[in-house]
Amino acid sequence: MSSRAQKAAQRQLLDVLSSWQEPHGTGTIAESGALKAMQASDDGSVRIQVTPARAHCPCCLLDLIDLRNALQKKRKISAAFIEVTGVPDVHRWTSSINE
Repeated sequence: MSSRAQKAAQRQLLDVLSSWQEPHGTGTIAESGALKAMQASDDGSVRIQVTPARAHCPCCLLDLIDLRNALQKKRKISAAFIEVTGVPDVHRWTSSINE
């Protein structure tokens, strides 16, 4: 059974992701295929998994940092973690985004 905090975080996560535009003009992050998974925990924290469209593009990295900041500004989201997959040096991307 989902907690109230989890449901509220899910709603705010979906609200942000449904309008977040991919930086290369291929639609929203979900439409572009970059969004691979998302999860909200009972404590209101959210975790998403993404594969950037271009592995060596600095604007993709900056966009994901902006996305995390936007998620953390939401009242019902207690914490946000973005995991990057499918590019070289994923640990560097992930740590840079979640600093």
